[in-house]
Amino acid sequence: MYEKDGKRYPFEISEFYSVGLNSLKRVYTQHPKFNGNVRLIYELLFDHWNGDFGYAFPDQWELARESGQSVSSVKRNIKVLKELDLIEVSRSPIGRKNNVYYIKKPVSTIEEFYRKFPEIEKESRERIARIDAERDKAIEKWDKDEQAGEKYTQRNSFLTYANPSKNKEGEAVENGSLKDIESWL
Repeated sequence: MYEKDGKRYPFEISEFYSVGLNSLKRVYTQHPKFNGNVRLIYELLFDHWNGDFGYAFPDQWELARESGQSVSSVKRNIKVLKELDLIEVSRSPIGRKNNVYYIKKPVSTIEEFYRKFPEIEKESRERIARIDAERDKAIEKWDKDEQAGEKYTQRNSFLTYANPSKNKEGEAVENGSLKDIESWL
């Protein structure tokens, strides 16, 4: 484990690390057209943003090379970013037949997102409700299995390892051994 500035990482980061916006990971993912490839193109455009000009101007071939996507996929993902109001696209002001991309700030809460895209709210809430119901059903089964003495579903003990207890000093307190975890697998 590697620690820097009070934050722990699974390994030492020896290259440029760009932080991803939480809204892209937890809010925009509720939109059926938003996926990891769309997010990647947004983040690449963000990386290419030039503060002197106020926009990004990589060509679509560069975005395709960097993202591992085809040029047609890059074009589709740019179209989705425009539709989700995350970018604005214009022709280059310097006469090249290249686009420039103005990066827009994403909304940061699900409430703002639903106000901006009311047509997807119902479907999104229904999908989340299905996920919650699936989770509740699994927890109910784990509880029944635990009451019946089934060892392989010791959810509460496993969650203790996944989310260790902390003492008054904020240090993790060990609640068992790795051998116990291995026996559940």
